[in-house]
Amino acid sequence: MSPSVESEGGVRYRWVVLVVAFLVHLTSISLIWQSISPLKQAMAAELGVPWPNVVVVLAAISFGLVFTQLPGGALGDKYPVRYAVGVGALLAGVATAVRFAAPTVPGQVAVSILAALGMGVVNPNLIKVVTEWFPSGQLGLAQGVLMSGNTLGAAVALGLSGGIVLDAVGNWQNVFLLYGGLTAAVGVVWLLLARSPREEERPTDVETGVPFTSGERIPLRTSFPTVLRSPSTPWAVALIGLAYWSAVGSLAVLPEYADAHAFAVPEFMLGISPLASAVGALLLPVLSDRYTRRLGLNLGILGLALGIAVGGFAPGLTVFLLGLLVAGFFGGGLMAMFYILPGELADISPDHVGTMSGILLSLGQLGSVLGSIVGAEVLAAAGLEASALVMAGPCLLGLVLITRLRLDGRQEPEERTAAATAGD
Repeated sequence: MSPSVESEGGVRYRWVVLVVAFLVHLTSISLIWQSISPLKQAMAAELGVPWPNVVVVLAAISFGLVFTQLPGGALGDKYPVRYAVGVGALLAGVATAVRFAAPTVPGQVAVSILAALGMGVVNPNLIKVVTEWFPSGQLGLAQGVLMSGNTLGAAVALGLSGGIVLDAVGNWQNVFLLYGGLTAAVGVVWLLLARSPREEERPTDVETGVPFTSGERIPLRTSFPTVLRSPSTPWAVALIGLAYWSAVGSLAVLPEYADAHAFAVPEFMLGISPLASAVGALLLPVLSDRYTRRLGLNLGILGLALGIAVGGFAPGLTVFLLGLLVAGFFGGGLMAMFYILPGELADISPDHVGTMSGILLSLGQLGSVLGSIVGAEVLAAAGLEASALVMAGPCLLGLVLITRLRLDGRQEPEERTAAATAGD
């Protein structure tokens, strides 16, 4: 088979990889995680504790991801991402499926940590997979599709798990058994279908015509200090931490926000925000493909903060719905923009994309852990409006941090090479 035919086949095959990555992200990162929130009440009744105590089961995943995504991303720089993602998805699925075997809160926390081990390998390496297969001009679209899997999974989890799915399968243990089984099955599909691109299938630099390459067998002791020395790293970490505080933290207390309003909020409406996130995850990165990455990041931050504030101060159901739509759309778009960052920063070479993704997602996850806890505490102590302001405000600082990132976009080859050399 000639190289040109193989290359054409690789261009088509990248979309197969993206579809399977979408399904992996939907199940192993979002569905098994976000379903805990709407099932808190049912879990609390059987575990014999007040429902706020069950929040630690949800937070344990966030906390576990702080420690697992950095080494998980480095694994993808050292070993084939096909196996890193597939084994991680299998572990996350099996851990979720056996929640029925842990009938105490400490047992559920332990299961969450076990699931986080698999999730921490999957998440950063899906980012690397897409970066390996798609050129810069399509990276926004591809990472947006990947992120929309996460948001659609959250929509299903939040909108259906505590009602329709729970009623259909009988109890919360069976909900997790169902979701965990689906996650493990998708992990098997990934192992069967996905692979890294061959040399002739890799995207090429539009300015130099040279294929982008990312090596394997790069140890953490090499990639970690290299990424830490890169000028963009501290600003990118701070930016994603503040954004996760607002986006993921507010999502964790969304059911409680709905209950705190004087008007009734139907349960299915909680899934509207993640659905809007799926749309934002597709459109905002594509907009950044057409214009600039900075535009996508700035719009995401402003829209997310506005939507959370509108939802918190809503006088009626219609305005609350508007807040959900705005926060969801721009929050989803912002999260997708962070998936683009590791492959677009001028001072991060392709060899270190997995490690950079792990660092961003691990340290950024601290924001979601703290945001989830603080949002709930402020809601209980000071009310809905105060909690909404506390959740919305921090991400606005990201508008300043964005100006410090070395987003290469349309730099000349000499500038990109110099920036990457500075990072090394």
